[in-house]
Amino acid sequence: MRIGINALFFRFPTTGSGQYLTHLLKALAEVDGENEYVLLGPDPIPQGYALNERFHFEQVPIPNLIRRSLTLEKLLWEQFAAPAGASKVKADLFHVPFFAPPYFSRTPNIATIHDIIPVRLPVYRDSPRMRAYMQLVSRAAHKSALIITVSQHARQDIIDVLKVPPERIRVTYEAAGDEYKPVTDPEMLARARARYGLSADSRYILYLGGLDHRKNVPLLVRAFAHVFQKINDPKLQLLIAGNPDQKRGPLFPDPRPVAADLGMSGQIVYRYIEEEDKPVIYSGASVFVYPSYYEGFGLPPLEAMSCGTPVICSNRTSLPEVVGDAAITFDPDNTGQLVEAMRSVLTNREFEVDLRARSLQQAAKFSWRKTATETLAVYEEAYKRSRKV
Repeated sequence: MRIGINALFFRFPTTGSGQYLTHLLKALAEVDGENEYVLLGPDPIPQGYALNERFHFEQVPIPNLIRRSLTLEKLLWEQFAAPAGASKVKADLFHVPFFAPPYFSRTPNIATIHDIIPVRLPVYRDSPRMRAYMQLVSRAAHKSALIITVSQHARQDIIDVLKVPPERIRVTYEAAGDEYKPVTDPEMLARARARYGLSADSRYILYLGGLDHRKNVPLLVRAFAHVFQKINDPKLQLLIAGNPDQKRGPLFPDPRPVAADLGMSGQIVYRYIEEEDKPVIYSGASVFVYPSYYEGFGLPPLEAMSCGTPVICSNRTSLPEVVGDAAITFDPDNTGQLVEAMRSVLTNREFEVDLRARSLQQAAKFSWRKTATETLAVYEEAYKRSRKV
């Protein structure tokens, strides 16, 4: 087969879809020794990016007129330029690894729908433009040969909301990258603490995963204030990965006023974490907390587990699938449950050690090679279906 892949998210490598694209391509290169892949993107291939001789890159440029609007550029590239490029290179299949299947495509296409957050949660589609876009791609999903999604919960959402027939949806779980593993070197841990404004001799609770509405970060701040008062550890800190000044508005509630009202401003650090520092920051945390209301998969808890970090996370949507029985789960509307969960980890060393061991066992169940092998099976199924038409 010749498989075309929409490589738009080379533009945004640190996003969830960008990480999915990068890790999937690398793993496909490892497990597939037969098929040919053509990566289609509007920009030149990223500098230093290389796979092997069966992976080729084809730039599909965008007309200068369209480039005046980033929104229009993205829409027309997804719906017209990219599928036309797949047809031009004579791809047998065209994989769109994010929620933007083309409505019209001569090439049978597969779309990976990680979640349907903008459809499920009204706050994420507050503009007429976003509502129109979601209507388009939701309808286009029905034209895909098969849909890949990343959890059983996301599969059920697609069935319930998009009304895609169950028999056309395949689940392939994501995984943490190989770089996520326990870091125990004292010097590396100390340098990371200093780099991100953490006290050298303090324990810290970690949150990483975005500051938008569904992430429920203000609840974490309130729970931290209660824990701080309960356990009598004046050096305890909360590290929230991100910059609250970067994005503002109803979609991005600022947790800092909550912290100020509770007298916790001095104990909370807000810093963007560089990709290369994430494994050491996860490893140094006493506990990782993820209070999200909604996730299609929920990669940060799995990354934390891969580093052997105790995890406390919400019991909503896909998260119980990801963490299994290796984490403490809680109702994300219940501050008291989160307070008690954090207290239990921070005050019981034996329990913390047990959670660290269970984290590593759970994380080992997921791998990008497995994801790639299952994705390849979806390609083969879609190709066989297309040949019967």
